[in-house]
Amino acid sequence: MEKITMTCLECGGSMRTRREVVPFDKPIGLRGVRVNTLVARCPKCGAYEILIQDLEGLHRAIARAVVTKEARLAADEIRFLRKVLGWSGADFAEHMGASAETVSRWENGAAPMGPQADRLLRLMVMTRDPVSDYRKLDRLKHVARAKPATIRMIAKAGSNGWRVESAA
Repeated sequence: MEKITMTCLECGGSMRTRREVVPFDKPIGLRGVRVNTLVARCPKCGAYEILIQDLEGLHRAIARAVVTKEARLAADEIRFLRKVLGWSGADFAEHMGASAETVSRWENGAAPMGPQADRLLRLMVMTRDPVSDYRKLDRLKHVARAKPATIRMIAKAGSNGWRVESAA
C-alpha cells in the first residue's frame, strides 16, 4: 500500500492513510457513485481528506459508464456529461440545437431529454478528445442553419493513409 505522510489541517496531528470505498456523489453531482481510493484520516480530531489521483481520468471513466448504460439519461447524468465536455449551459444548448430553457429543464428533471438528443450527447462524450475535438464539436452549433448541400470532395491515397480534399 502507498504510504503518504500528511499533517491534519484542523489540529496539526499526523494523518493515517488507507484505501477505502467512499461516497463520491456530492463532488460530481451523480447519485450512487462510490470511489475506491486513498483516504487520510486524523485519529486525533477525526478530520479526513479523500485523495483522488487523476481526477480527469476518473471523470472520463464515470462518463464512459454513464453513456454505455441502456436506460435513458437522468437529469443529473445530463448535467454531469455537459460538465465533462467543459461546456456552460449556453454552450451546451448551442451544440445540441436546443434553447437554454430546454437544457435547464433536462438538467433539472422538469422535462426528459428526447431519444435523439440523448444519443447525440452520448456520441459527443464518447468521441471527445480533450484537446482537438472541441473545435470539431464547435461545428455542431452551425448544423441545420445553412441550406442542405452535398459536399464535393476528392479522396487521395497516400503513404500516411487517405486524405480528403475539397473539390471545386
